Amino acid sequence: MTRSILLLTLAFTVATHAAEPTDPSAASGDRSKPLHASVAAKKDGEPIRKFPSGTPKIYGLWKGETLKAGDLVRAVWIAESFGYTRKDVKITEGEVTAYKPDDDGIFSLARPEGGWPIGRYRLEFYVRGKLAETVRFEIEQDVTVEVR
Repeated sequence: MTRSILLLTLAFTVATHAAEPTDPSAASGDRSKPLHASVAAKKDGEPIRKFPSGTPKIYGLWKGETLKAGDLVRAVWIAESFGYTRKDVKITEGEVTAYKPDDDGIFSLARPEGGWPIGRYRLEFYVRGKLAETVRFEIEQDVTVEVR
């Protein structure tokens, strides 16, 4: 009986310590980021990570969590890898001022005239000059179905 209690106590202690955060900021309860972000094919669309090359516009949606009034939210669209040698090419950027902690907004990027280059992309969000969130996504070749 004593051995069972000892094993139960040991198992509880190990489980409790394994669940404790090792990050000092997590221990203080500060797990939140200034904002959370995603990309979608529509302003009110579901977050997705893969877009067909025919997608007319890609939307970068963000929602503040711990923003401060007056914070600048900057979004930078980057082509990570496309073609044979092109890497980390900045496409464009924009910024907006947040007016409340849970403010939200949308940045968008329209399909280029010649179509989206197939490849990997990312959208970086900065708050107070620091990287707050990175959203990675891909542009894939459209599928063409031939009917005879």
